[in-house]
Amino acid sequence: MDIDIVGEDPVTQAIIERLIKEYRTDLVIKNRLPVRGGQIQSLAPKFNLLDSPVFLLTDLDEFQCPPSLIKKWLGNTPVNPRLIFRIAQEEAETWLMADRAGFSKWLGVDIKTIPEPKIIDRRKGISEIIFPLKPSLYMMMKIVPSSKNADLKDKLIPKPGAGKGPAYNSALLPFIEKIWNVENAAKHSYSLQKAILRLRNY
Repeated sequence: MDIDIVGEDPVTQAIIERLIKEYRTDLVIKNRLPVRGGQIQSLAPKFNLLDSPVFLLTDLDEFQCPPSLIKKWLGNTPVNPRLIFRIAQEEAETWLMADRAGFSKWLGVDIKTIPEPKIIDRRKGISEIIFPLKPSLYMMMKIVPSSKNADLKDKLIPKPGAGKGPAYNSALLPFIEKIWNVENAAKHSYSLQKAILRLRNY
């Protein structure tokens, strides 16, 4: 079965591709639709009306919870069963760093530089890694500088006045495609667990 994927940058799209490769080898990615942050909200209702399968991944950002984001984006329209609408806790990069052992080894940093997951709902046993800053920013400013890998430091640390490292996406893609242990990451991220479950049951 063909499926289109929607993500705001190459990192998000690569995460979707890896999840499909890991859990649904019967799905074939037909179109990769890069949609920038502001556009993805305005286009979400159109994706929701399509009769063809779509996997859309976005960041929670400033919203308090996924239902509030979905309500803002889709209004009272129910989520189309053909749309896999998933929301990463804060940012998709959180899912990558949730594989704390793999990410720290790849980057060449002490695992302690990556915050440990915290229980955010004790009744349901829901855990997520909560960063004091935007996760991608925390990674670039607080974790990467201690890396023993000079090449990754050059690619990931922003130059003065820049929002991201000069080769941010291309640096992260090999980790996503070849090293990221999704199962290990899911143990530390409820939003990733939910995405995997939705994909498996699709």
